Amino acid sequence: MNKLFLSIIIAVLFTFTVNAQTGDVTKEPGYVDFGNLTEFENSTGVTEVMIEEDLLSALAQISDEEDPNIMSVLSGLKLVKAFVFEVDDTNIDKLLSKINSIDSKLSGTDWKRIVKTRKENEAANVYIKLNGKKQIIGLAVTSLDAGDEAAFVNIVGTIDLATIGKLGKQFNIPHLEGIKHHKDGKDEN
Repeated sequence: MNKLFLSIIIAVLFTFTVNAQTGDVTKEPGYVDFGNLTEFENSTGVTEVMIEEDLLSALAQISDEEDPNIMSVLSGLKLVKAFVFEVDDTNIDKLLSKINSIDSKLSGTDWKRIVKTRKENEAANVYIKLNGKKQIIGLAVTSLDAGDEAAFVNIVGTIDLATIGKLGKQFNIPHLEGIKHHKDGKDEN
């Protein structure tokens, strides 16, 4: 009877552990809901990247051999999502409206905007979310360049800005490869 009881306890603990590891990422503090972007999927150029925690863990183990720094970046992440749409005359107003809506939503919260750029038919915002230990636990990027593309990027989990550009380059994630960490005025990328 003790073996059966012990087996049941182990099975229950294992179930809780698995469920805790594959929890609902939308409830993470670094998650941003961009709303419905399906209306932009008819653009001539569309890129979607959606890498969740289980795949990030697998990629971390594979990448460890090539670049140990990528392992440390990936191990703290729970989600990397990016949506990139080609901008043309038919969707530019709606895309700008969507970016402004997300900007308004985030600026009224505990997300901190670290970049804001506005020009005619151009917009860019970069937001970070910090936890109580002053660690970055969320990154949100929205950008639009008329005649080129619009991007919506969200990274959820513990983030090191010094190496996030390497992550974008390593896995060809649009609009991440340009993020650099500046220290003493020099790029570390």
